[in-house]
Formats: sequence, C-alpha cells, structure tokens
Amino acid sequence: MPIFGCASFFPDGKNRPFKFMNKGELTDFDASVLAVKKLFDAGLIKHWGLSNENAYGVTMFCLTCDKHNVPRPVCVQNDYSLLNRTYESDTYEACHRFGLVGIPYGVLCGGVLTGKYFDKSEFATKDPDRPLAECRHRSRSDFQPRYGMPAAMKATEKYMALAKKYGLTPAELAIAFALRQPCNTCVISGTTTVRQVEEWVGASKIESLPEELLLEIDGVHEECRNPSMYYVNKDACMKAEGRSASTPEE
Repeated sequence: MPIFGCASFFPDGKNRPFKFMNKGELTDFDASVLAVKKLFDAGLIKHWGLSNENAYGVTMFCLTCDKHNVPRPVCVQNDYSLLNRTYESDTYEACHRFGLVGIPYGVLCGGVLTGKYFDKSEFATKDPDRPLAECRHRSRSDFQPRYGMPAAMKATEKYMALAKKYGLTPAELAIAFALRQPCNTCVISGTTTVRQVEEWVGASKIESLPEELLLEIDGVHEECRNPSMYYVNKDACMKAEGRSASTPEE
C-alpha cells in the first residue's frame, strides 16, 4: 500500500500517487509475508526490506512475520532529507522497536540540495559533464516535483548558507547529515557524473558535524518543517509564492 506523496492519511486513498493496491487489511499482510516466505524457503533470499512505509505498515509486517514464523524485514527505504524528516516521527519509532534500520533515498532531493537549481549560484555550473538543462528538475519537471516546490527552495537557501558558514558544499552538508542521523545506517545515492561520485565519497568521509551546526540545522527545520512534502493540497504547495527548481532564475 504505497504511502509516499501526501504526508497525511486519507482512508479512501485520496492524495496518493497510485491507486490503492490493497486496503491494508490483515489478509493483505498475510499474503505479502507468505509470498516472502516462499522466497526464504526456496533459498533465494537471506533478508528483505520495506519501502515507502509508515508506522502502521512496519508494525503489521513485523507482527505478521512473527505469526507465520518468517524473518522480519531488516530495513526501510523511505524518502529522507533535510527537506523531509517525516520519517523521524512514529515510523522511526516503529523501526527502532522492531529492529529495522533506515536506508533512505532522496537525500539530495533530486539535486535540489546541491544548490545547482539556483542558476546564479556557483553550484549551477560546477559540473561541466552535466549541463543544468539536462538535470532532472529542468529536463523532467513532472518527475518528483515535490523536491523543488517553492517552500523547499526557500529552505534550501538557508541550508546553503549554513554549508558556506561551516566550510562545506551544500551537497556535503545534506549527505553528511543524512549519513550521521541515528535513524539511518546508509543512504541510497544516484550519480550521473564522476564529480558527483567524488562528492558523495568525500561527504561519506565526514565523520561528524559540529554540534553548533546541527543545532542550526534543527533551527531551520523548525522554521521550514518538511517543505518538500504536502499535507493536503499539492497544487497549493506548487503554486506558493516563490520559485521552483524547474523554473530558471531571470
């Protein structure tokens, strides 16, 4: 039952990107877990995980596994970044209680948190192998536009300023933050150029961020709470005052 997209729950499936595949009933969890059991019994897998789940889903999967004597899932692949920390709420608690770890995607929000979608910044032209016009939010503006909504861009500017203040690139700040959060064990990356790989490797070597920086990050988070998420009306978020990642600066 895919739950990413809208951050609020609607029983009728409103505001979900896909039509409900099931209703999250006990029989649905039984069917999924028993299908996984077949893979274990056939010796085809050693572990398994969940993706785009919430606290209810994590809890029900684990309890259903216990009922059928199937190994519990070991990880959850959810959207997580400086612009979306919704996972840190009850989903993280459920994972912590049942022993699952986070392996998030979207840490750079499709490149938004690198700063490159601010055309006049130094990061817009920093990668000669990847012209800005070919980057995701300019070439495919209809794909995951939540990452580049006006509110997300405003928050990104604040994180860019923090990165500069502490001698980091915006990408290094975003990656190092996600890697060092206790709810995560690793992060899923997507790279298209050598420079991007090098920056990921460099950021992964940052052992810790200063406590003062973490406090300032939390301050921005309290001011700009999960700005890449919409809670009720996606169109209202997309049309909010400000520029989006898909719109070049004049």
